[in-house]
Amino acid sequence: MLSKKAEKFLLDLRLELMARGKSSEDIEEMEEELRDHLTEAEARGKSVESVTGGSVKEYIRSISEELSLEAGLKKKGALLLVYLFGLFTIPSLLSGQFELSTSLIIYYLLVLLFLGYGSFYVIKEMILKYGDDKRTYIFSIAYEEFVFAGMIGGQFIIRSHPGIIIYEGSPEMNFIIGLSLLGVFLITTLFMKRWFFTALLLLLAMPELVARFATGGASPMSERYLIISMVALFISNIIVVLILMYMSKKEKSSSES
Repeated sequence: MLSKKAEKFLLDLRLELMARGKSSEDIEEMEEELRDHLTEAEARGKSVESVTGGSVKEYIRSISEELSLEAGLKKKGALLLVYLFGLFTIPSLLSGQFELSTSLIIYYLLVLLFLGYGSFYVIKEMILKYGDDKRTYIFSIAYEEFVFAGMIGGQFIIRSHPGIIIYEGSPEMNFIIGLSLLGVFLITTLFMKRWFFTALLLLLAMPELVARFATGGASPMSERYLIISMVALFISNIIVVLILMYMSKKEKSSSES
């Protein structure tokens, strides 16, 4: 049985290779091969450093040329961008107050940066530094809540300073478009068996649907609507973080088995 230090190195290696877009088959093969080497080395009393050099990044540099990029990575990236666009747009359409403006475009780009790349980077760095420790979860959740607060603040800034309006539809038309897109995205993610993406979209769309029906179709600018939607969004955000934590633990368990 491998030591905790060796297991941590294998987990760090997997995360780094995934972040660099390496194929899952190559990652599994490389991890199993390294696991065998580490098992033999520790059985002979040798250290992890004697096999790996001690540095994940240095070890990856020595073997990265042997690994291929995952097939269709660009296509998957494009599909992810389409999904993220729907993820940010559908809730606004459901509220009936969707406006495509220059401020909203900038807001989307910042959310993509901090919620997408930023979240992955923070979680990866915390795991690399602390491993499966409570500090990893504390810092990761703190970062997600920081982004969540920024998203809420950004919504108020957009409403006060929309910039140049590119598209503005009626509340009824926006709601119909939002429901239609929600149906299309849910059917597509279910067909592709992307259960997490389906759940995430539902959780982020639910606050607007709950607030709309709970207030009897009141204006999204009303105080009651804002309070209900913000509370529902906060609950949804907590659920998303818990799902991510569960998936991370499940992935770690499967990699160790």
